[in-house]
Amino acid sequence: MRPTVRQLAAARAFWVTIAFAGFVFLLNLIKPQPLPGACVVGDVRARLAARVPEELRNRQLDAGGLLAGVGTAAVGGWEGLGDALVVPGHAFVHSTRPGTPVYQTLVNDRIFQTSNLVYVPLAARARDTVRVEPGTPLDSLWRQLAARYPDGVLVSGTVQWQELRRYAIARPPIEGLPISEHTVHYYTQAMENLPNVWSVLVGIAAHPRAMPSGNVLYANLFARRPDGGLDLPAHVLVLKGMPLDPLGPPAIEQAVSVGRAATGSLLAGGVLALYPLDNLTACTEAFVPTTGGTVTATSGITAVKAW
Repeated sequence: MRPTVRQLAAARAFWVTIAFAGFVFLLNLIKPQPLPGACVVGDVRARLAARVPEELRNRQLDAGGLLAGVGTAAVGGWEGLGDALVVPGHAFVHSTRPGTPVYQTLVNDRIFQTSNLVYVPLAARARDTVRVEPGTPLDSLWRQLAARYPDGVLVSGTVQWQELRRYAIARPPIEGLPISEHTVHYYTQAMENLPNVWSVLVGIAAHPRAMPSGNVLYANLFARRPDGGLDLPAHVLVLKGMPLDPLGPPAIEQAVSVGRAATGSLLAGGVLALYPLDNLTACTEAFVPTTGGTVTATSGITAVKAW
């Protein structure tokens, strides 16, 4: 029996639908996927309140999948929690662990814990770069970046300093003694003045009067100081000298110390990558898998050039 006109039309419509669906599927395959934005772990307000977020107490992160990060971290236990920055494959921490040879010294590892961290994953790409001119004050550079990116921008790169004023927290903020009200308890070391040094710089610049409100994660990222200003980190990993590859992550043996760059620091040059904080996400990809409450750590070092 010959098919009716209605049957032929239905069959044709079916195959047209299949072809259109296949075409859309192929378009999605070849269409460039949006690059990941910055990730927020924990809460900077927890650091200022000197407490460990309960949801992070038994969690660890793997620096192998991180491109650049800044915040507070610990290696080998919360009693060493201190200022930290992360580069591909390693978290560098100013350890505050008392009673051990590493008290107030630099430690590093691929696996670490954090109470607050802002980072960009390896797949991220810089939106822009800025070349630092000799004699640029850090404060001036931060104001310029805040004007360009009022919602905030993560800054990362290797720079040279004419003079670096560096300080670091000396006791772990974990016992519920708020930092702002007890500053002299936490910052017990004299500030270092380091002339003509190289460092990795990872920090956040943002306009103090343009606090974004569209994303709840901004409250975890930006905290107000008692004077009303934003608590914006600018962490440095001081190096022994000029790195062999200023555009790549630092060699472990070149690392000297970690801390915050202070007002009055003068830059001598360098190139900084910029990652705007306009697409914040509460990422979980960096967490080390846990089984039955036991953390399963991985070993090895990830070596990557683009950071």
